[in-house]
Amino acid sequence: MPNILKRHWAYIFSLVGPLAYFSVYALWFPLLLIIVCNLSRLTAILNTDGLLSLRRYVPFFMLPLLGVISSSWALVSSDALSTGIKFIGYFSAAILVGFVLRIVTEEEKRKIYLSIAISLLVTFPICLLDILLDGSISTPFKSSIYAPEIYNRGTAITACLMFPVAAGLFRFLNKWLVFGFIASCLGIIFGLFMEAAKLAVIIGVIIFFTIRWQPRLFWPVVMVPLLFAFAFPFLSLAPIPEFQQCRLYDIKDSAFHRVMIYQFGAKKVLKKPWLGWGMDASRSIPGGSQKTEKISCKNPEGKITEITLDGNLPLHPHNAGLQIWLELGVLGCILLIGSVLLLIKRFKEDLTSGDGQAVLAATFCCAYILYSISFGLWQSWLMFSMILTGGLVLTLHTRKRPELSKINT
Repeated sequence: MPNILKRHWAYIFSLVGPLAYFSVYALWFPLLLIIVCNLSRLTAILNTDGLLSLRRYVPFFMLPLLGVISSSWALVSSDALSTGIKFIGYFSAAILVGFVLRIVTEEEKRKIYLSIAISLLVTFPICLLDILLDGSISTPFKSSIYAPEIYNRGTAITACLMFPVAAGLFRFLNKWLVFGFIASCLGIIFGLFMEAAKLAVIIGVIIFFTIRWQPRLFWPVVMVPLLFAFAFPFLSLAPIPEFQQCRLYDIKDSAFHRVMIYQFGAKKVLKKPWLGWGMDASRSIPGGSQKTEKISCKNPEGKITEITLDGNLPLHPHNAGLQIWLELGVLGCILLIGSVLLLIKRFKEDLTSGDGQAVLAATFCCAYILYSISFGLWQSWLMFSMILTGGLVLTLHTRKRPELSKINT
């Protein structure tokens, strides 16, 4: 059995599709299997490179270490401490998975891309059938009331995975399969209910073709979103007249709520701008659970109605830039942006082809959109999916690494 697992471990990626849509919090499982099935490879890498292979990853641990330290001033010390420790573990797992996926063979790459593509293509029609049947398939396995939005996380993950998986299929397998895969991914993303995933994939496609056309635009494309994230809290301080709030509410009520969240969070940033309120403090910020103030708006029939939203800061700020400022201040923001830039720089060094760099930029921008308007920085399922997505981008590397390739022999 162990030898079979070692030979066919790449089929672990067939778990990604079902887990992304039906058990998103279990996405840690394929990561664990990848590490366990490749222990001999990991041992060989560490024996070959020694501590030098780990020393270059030290900068990535500065942010979670700051989070651990922030427990000394956090509103809820246990939240900061547990989240910081968890993320040290997540980053360690990401490094180990990266070690494995940087040295996979061509045959293993084919198995990886084919497995993950088939797993998604099989999962899509099951999701659609479940929606048509009002949750008859998923409800027996859920404790909460069924709503079609339960698949929002899956569509977000699909949006990020689409670019590296399509590139891998195009490079190593049948090119016609690529078009079917992309069409199916776009169908599920635009056919379901998550607006952020739609926006993310549209921007990702634009970025892909932009970088494919002009590779020199790679760094501007990466830097602009990061600079915007750095400045976001201060951009959110501008007051919005009530009539504009009403107009925004009429267009999309969730967008209006986001704006209220951003304004509340930005004001809290100014109270502790240097080190923030402590890691994972968004759930305990004073006033965060209180309802937003009521505003009076005219409905389409011309009647005056009062609008009250659920809370000033429900769970998290729904924006990565605002959240890092709010919880870890300017120091945490600098560490996060520095870590992202360092990671992208190292990815780019391995992706010497135009297609590879375009995939990297598109995937980054896609993830950036999702982190900017939908999800919290510290959500575990999202971190697991980002590790898997980043690992797939790593498998597209084109720079020769002879010192590592010997490990496969």
